[in-house]
Amino acid sequence: MEDILKQNIIKNLGIDTLPEKEQEEVLLRIGKIIFQSVLIRVMERLNSKEKDQFTRLLTEKPDDEKAILDFLKSKISNFNEIVNEEIISFKKESLDFMKQIKK
Repeated sequence: MEDILKQNIIKNLGIDTLPEKEQEEVLLRIGKIIFQSVLIRVMERLNSKEKDQFTRLLTEKPDDEKAILDFLKSKISNFNEIVNEEIISFKKESLDFMKQIKK
C-alpha cells in the first residue's frame, strides 16, 4: 500500500500533459473527492456533540481549512492515517480504471 501512496498520480493518470489551468482544476476535484471520502469516515466516528460542533464550525468558518483540519485532528486520533488510506484508495481505483481503459 505504501508504494501506491508514493506513486505520482499526476503522471500516472496523464494529468501532467494537460495545460496548467486544467491540471489545477483536476487536482482540485481530486482533492475534493478524497476529502469527501475522509469526511464520511470521520463523521462515523464523531459523537453527536462533536458532530454539532463540527457543523457549527463549517457554518461559521466554511473556508478556514486549518480550523477544520485542526478540529478533526483533535477529535480523531488516527486522522492522518485515514487521509492516507483514502488517498491510497483513490489512487488504486484510478490506476485500475486507467489500466482497464488501455486494454
